[in-house]
Amino acid sequence: MLEKIKHSSGLFCLALAAFALAMPLVMGSTATAGVVLVFAIAAAACNLLLGYAGLLSFAQGSFFGVGSYAIGMVLKAAPDAGMAALLVCIVAGMAVALAIGMLSIRQRGIYFVMITLAMAQLAYFAALSFPQLTGGENGLLDIPRPATGLEGIVGEGAGQYALIAVAFVLAIAFLRLVVRSPFGRALDAVRENEVRAQTAGYDVQKLKLLAFCLSGGITALAGALYALQLRSAPLSNIDLMTSETILIMAILGGRRSLLGAAFGALAMTLMAEQLSQWWPRWQMIVGFVLIAVVLFAPRGLGGAWAHWRNRRSAHAGDHA
Repeated sequence: MLEKIKHSSGLFCLALAAFALAMPLVMGSTATAGVVLVFAIAAAACNLLLGYAGLLSFAQGSFFGVGSYAIGMVLKAAPDAGMAALLVCIVAGMAVALAIGMLSIRQRGIYFVMITLAMAQLAYFAALSFPQLTGGENGLLDIPRPATGLEGIVGEGAGQYALIAVAFVLAIAFLRLVVRSPFGRALDAVRENEVRAQTAGYDVQKLKLLAFCLSGGITALAGALYALQLRSAPLSNIDLMTSETILIMAILGGRRSLLGAAFGALAMTLMAEQLSQWWPRWQMIVGFVLIAVVLFAPRGLGGAWAHWRNRRSAHAGDHA
């Protein structure tokens, strides 16, 4: 059994690495490919809440924006901080998630959603109201990039993409370990029936709060990487629209599919790039696509991929 688990984990990491290697070819540039991987991390972190804990959160953009601002503040104050700045961003995201979670986790359903929505708006206006820290409407500009050691070999752009790709593989592999751990199975129990899980002895509030903090930390990591990619932390990073974009990517990719989150990020990025070139109201098409996915493919792109893979394996077994 242990060998089977190791083999499955190895194949999953290989699939993530293959996705990261293929993105520059699919998107045509390392910059756009980096955006896909960044939002894939954010969508996978959202999936931890949406697909496994059963929590629909609009606070994801707040965590994303906090990560963007944190990396900018740290590197502007200490340009030699290097990769340690990313750890600071993760901690900052978890701290904000803890604060929001302590206010919202005790609520259920629409009340939980509304509190996270209100907190997202509060975070946006807080960033707008303290320009001495966040740059206000202009955001934080000229954020220095930490050296990766690859700049002299493959160039700065490719070196930055390598950093994002490594973070992408590590973050989603970590999330896979989380959802397959006893903690992940406990989250499943909470999602299926909160009252029954509490009766069975689970501390439901702590489980949901821990999931919220993990999601916040990893989303903040994505926001930090995005700020490094742009060399700035725009105010739009903490906007409610960012939360909506991350949620759409998670739904397109499929709930309970971490690899599907990467396909959801790819699909959304491709639609934004291609559709916006010929119609200014391209978001309407995204809306129709989202409705179609929810109605006819509720497991998303990740579920469709898993279904095709299972059918192919069964077909190969029949011919063996």
